[in-house]
Amino acid sequence: MKKTTPNRELGRPEELELRDLPNRFRDLKRFVEHNWGRIGLGLQRARTPDDVRTTLRLVPDIEQLGPFRGHARCLIAEESVEVGDNELRATRRRYKDSGRREDQLWSEYHEATKNAREVTEALRASISQFELALGFFYFFGVIFQLAQELRVKELTEKAVTSEKAVREGQQEKQSLEKLLLAQEASFSRREIVKFAKNRRKRKTALNFTRVMAGLPEWGWFHARRTCEATIKDNSASVSPYQIFELVRELSRKMKPLSMQKLEEKLRERLLDPNTDPGLRGYASFNWHDLQEAIPHGVGFKRSEVPYKIVSRFLDNIERPKSITEVELAKRNQLG
Repeated sequence: MKKTTPNRELGRPEELELRDLPNRFRDLKRFVEHNWGRIGLGLQRARTPDDVRTTLRLVPDIEQLGPFRGHARCLIAEESVEVGDNELRATRRRYKDSGRREDQLWSEYHEATKNAREVTEALRASISQFELALGFFYFFGVIFQLAQELRVKELTEKAVTSEKAVREGQQEKQSLEKLLLAQEASFSRREIVKFAKNRRKRKTALNFTRVMAGLPEWGWFHARRTCEATIKDNSASVSPYQIFELVRELSRKMKPLSMQKLEEKLRERLLDPNTDPGLRGYASFNWHDLQEAIPHGVGFKRSEVPYKIVSRFLDNIERPKSITEVELAKRNQLG
């Protein structure tokens, strides 16, 4: 007979469910595009894992944002532990097993405490029933025999043992969770650095989003390729990213580069009837903050200009403002 071999799928194991990927991608796309002026340059220039964390930490209160309370938490974690792919998968399996074990221990604990409570209540009811009807010594003999028949001591000790096992299971899971987070932090940041160093793929906001959406379960190449193949996201919302793209387009064409001229060109483009009305309305409302973000008299490399301006713009629109500043911004809208 002809010998057959089992079919084996090539590539990384599917540790991440594909149905979870679109939500991850959309959440990160909003984050990356909104904060691209702050983090774009740093992510593209990242050469060490610490560079990635330092760059992302430029975003105020990042730990409160959805992705960074979930799968992307490892990217901003304080601790990291260098680990290989196989060891990381092993830790992840142990952590998942500890979760299942904890669920089992809780189930056993609830069952044990229920049984202990029932026999204890039955014994108390018997004490109330017989303590007045029987003699002192005979009463205690009956109760002792009844307690043995009800297995009060055995079931009570089992409840105590189950409670101890639950606590130990929780401690084990917490320890593994901490270790896994540190290992995922090292792995995920290294993958972003690998992507940043790769010369074949464009370092766009969209590609960084694709890479980050698959972390920490996948490497950067598999994550970017899978997102590109499976997620067709053409959604566009008015955001600082549109301002970034407009500033980048105008600054690239300008020779020599002049901040005053850039501001004039930016105003002209935003007031152009062909400009997206949503973008025009957004920029008009925040024009004062955008003007303040353009650094007149300060020299930047042409490639850095859109990042510097939009980063300052974000700081301006997010900082608390006095009543005077609010009124001044209203008077200084585009028009």
